[in-house]
Amino acid sequence: MLRGLRDWHGRMLDELQKLTGLSSYQILWLAFAEGLFFGILLGWWWFR
Repeated sequence: MLRGLRDWHGRMLDELQKLTGLSSYQILWLAFAEGLFFGILLGWWWFR
């Protein structure tokens, strides 16, 4: 099951790259920024 999920995720990332024209490096930075944003948002909500 996990191998199928990994393969599906890889195909979706490939399609996203073709659709947007972004490099793997740019997608990596976007994922980092998204995680940082949601982490800060969750931390703010949790500790306010």
